[in-house]
Amino acid sequence: MAVSNALRVLSALVSMAFLASCGAVITGSGASPSPGSTPEAGLIVATDSDSGKSFELHVGDRLEVKLASTYWNIHESSDLSVLRLAGPTAISPQPNGCVPGAGCGLAIADFDAVGSGSADVTASRTSCGEAMRCVGSAGSYRITVVVIS
Repeated sequence: MAVSNALRVLSALVSMAFLASCGAVITGSGASPSPGSTPEAGLIVATDSDSGKSFELHVGDRLEVKLASTYWNIHESSDLSVLRLAGPTAISPQPNGCVPGAGCGLAIADFDAVGSGSADVTASRTSCGEAMRCVGSAGSYRITVVVIS
């Protein structure tokens, strides 16, 4: 009987850790914007669900990459003459209602469109939850940005 209860508790903990590591999309409006949408004039927001997609910006626009885990490392763009990181990545933990080690919160980086061309923005992580290594594509993120004049 004690083994059965221990298995139920272990199963519940594994399920909670898995759900916490799934990287739910979190945006200011509560919904994921579609690629190319502009919640504010000149601001494009890319979230977890946009990985693999392309965005079109104009010179002077800003791209905000907002990923739902504090474990993400958002990298500089592949072409600094097209898209430049506007500052350091901001990590915003969500301490309430989060299992320790789950990485709850956001990693946010802003990029400025500075010239015409194409650039990739990538991010990576090795942890997808408490003591859970990322497997497959869960540890990588990539979007393509095309900037026009």
